[in-house]
Amino acid sequence: MKQIPINEEKIPVYNKKAIKIILLLVVFGVITGLILSVVFVNEANQRIENIEERDIPFNPYADFNPQSLTTSDIILPSLGVIIICISTYLLLGLIFVYIKIFLKTNSKYIVGLLFFLTPLFIQSVLSINTLRSLFVSPAIPYTHIRESIGFGIGGLGGILVIVSIFEIVGLSILLHLSTE
Repeated sequence: MKQIPINEEKIPVYNKKAIKIILLLVVFGVITGLILSVVFVNEANQRIENIEERDIPFNPYADFNPQSLTTSDIILPSLGVIIICISTYLLLGLIFVYIKIFLKTNSKYIVGLLFFLTPLFIQSVLSINTLRSLFVSPAIPYTHIRESIGFGIGGLGGILVIVSIFEIVGLSILLHLSTE
């Protein structure tokens, strides 16, 4: 008798190592982001207090409110710092994965990827510093300026965070594929 081959259905196997690495990097990003947010809030409050001490003539019709940041003032900036920290850790993880691959293979392609990822890493670190400066944006006296640089839909802070969210998705996929 002739045996009929059984058509086995392939079950997708998830790269558990990659998922663990991604989750670990996300946790490090969240922890670092929370720590930096606390530091940035304290620094921003100190800067706001220093504004009160100066005798700067402000427009009396401006909505200047030099008070310490409230919880609602720090939620979006803190979330932004956390998101960019996650992106930074994912980039760092990818750089280490590609260095490990390069040491095994000596591939020029991997060197190219490293040259691509290193400026992205530097840009992420600089974005964290940019958000650091934007923490004080709720205390800016003029509404149109505050909205342009703050964390609203069209503000600089909001745009940086949205770009970083897309970056996290792409980097997670790349890290998952690179560790197979």
